[in-house]
Amino acid sequence: MDWWRWLAAVVEAVLLGILLLLWYDTLRERPGWSWQQAARRPLIGAIAIPIGFLACLFLPWWLVLIIVAIPACAVIAMALAS
Repeated sequence: MDWWRWLAAVVEAVLLGILLLLWYDTLRERPGWSWQQAARRPLIGAIAIPIGFLACLFLPWWLVLIIVAIPACAVIAMALAS
């Protein structure tokens, strides 16, 4: 495996982790929701982290760029919105 594949996979895992934490924070702020209710949905969505990691390791380079760019754009948009 090339070094850039491992770097892209780690970046993808970090970005997906950030998105899951932001999702948890949004759900936690809903009125009437406990932290257990807010944590349930992101825990189910956490399966996306290993899937994204493995996808970056085994897919072609142009698809890896797209896979990394999508959560990066989402994190940037959320940062600009707040």
